[in-house]
Amino acid sequence: MKTTNLALSGLFGLLVISGCTNTKLVQTWSDPNNKASYKDIMVVGISDSEQTRRAYESYFITSLQDAGVEALPSYTLISHEDEQKIDGKKGSFRTIVESAIKGSDIDAVLVTHVVSIEEEEIYRPSMDYQPVYGMPYYNASYYGGMYGYHGYVTSYVQQPGYYTEEQTYTLESSLYDVKTEELVWTTRSRTFAPDSIDETIKDVSSLIIDDMKSRKLIQ
Repeated sequence: MKTTNLALSGLFGLLVISGCTNTKLVQTWSDPNNKASYKDIMVVGISDSEQTRRAYESYFITSLQDAGVEALPSYTLISHEDEQKIDGKKGSFRTIVESAIKGSDIDAVLVTHVVSIEEEEIYRPSMDYQPVYGMPYYNASYYGGMYGYHGYVTSYVQQPGYYTEEQTYTLESSLYDVKTEELVWTTRSRTFAPDSIDETIKDVSSLIIDDMKSRKLIQ
């Protein structure tokens, strides 16, 4: 397995891959002392591509709004040129955000970026082997007896399989309180072999929203 560190554009540049989508949240943390619940969130997708940033933020905003939370994408307030000028300089992001949200009702900022893309080579056996278990799909000719099963398996294992390259995407999402400027919640999501951009963002946003709701960070 090898790990590649990429910007958010890497996620969308390689996201259309065949396979089953499997997304889960890992390493989730929330501030036990935080009692605030947020009603208006600005979503920031860190990317070197303006198109990628807009796509990600727009998808996430729709999910939040569908959940009844007021939200807006950062690209409507912070230009891509200004965002790129930040370049890790201390205080730059704070200055831009404060200027962008001044006079608005935004009370929290959700920042998301790609942590890594792990590539793994997986061996796939011959497609001739398609095991089925349980009624009514139980195939007695294959599974009904020890000798029949052995013969069936032997015939398929002698046929060549193939290798596929699958990716696991890890994103980090962090929620900050605008008033205190403190981190109140953070998580990492891992998606194995995503089918499409839409499905991945749908899965990630749904899990994040459900988790924040369960912690009463949003209602």
